[in-house]
Amino acid sequence: MPSPLDYFFKLGDKVTKGDPRKKASFDYYMLWIIFIAFFSILVGNVNQYYITREISKLGWALVMFGILWFQYFALKTSHEARKLMEGMEQTPKDNEVDSVKEMMEE
Repeated sequence: MPSPLDYFFKLGDKVTKGDPRKKASFDYYMLWIIFIAFFSILVGNVNQYYITREISKLGWALVMFGILWFQYFALKTSHEARKLMEGMEQTPKDNEVDSVKEMMEE
C-alpha cells in the first residue's frame, strides 16, 4: 500500500505528465503567482505603515522585501530554464533505439 507521501509526490506527475517542458512552464507560472502575492503583501504593509506609523508594519515590509529578493532570482532562473527547454529540439520517436542490435545496425 503506497504511503500518503508517495501519493502526494505523484500529484506532480499528474499535472505535468512527466514532461519536463510542462514542469518548467508550471513552475514558472507558479513562481509568478507567489511573486505577485508577496508583492501585494509588501505594498499592503508599506501602505499600513504610512497610515498607522506602526513600526511592526515596516518590519514586515522589510521581511517581504527580503522574500521578494530571493523570489525574483528564482523567477529569473526559472524563466531562463523555461527558455532553454523551449529552445531544445524535440527528438522524434522514430530516432529512439530499442536494442543494442538496432543501434549497431544504424
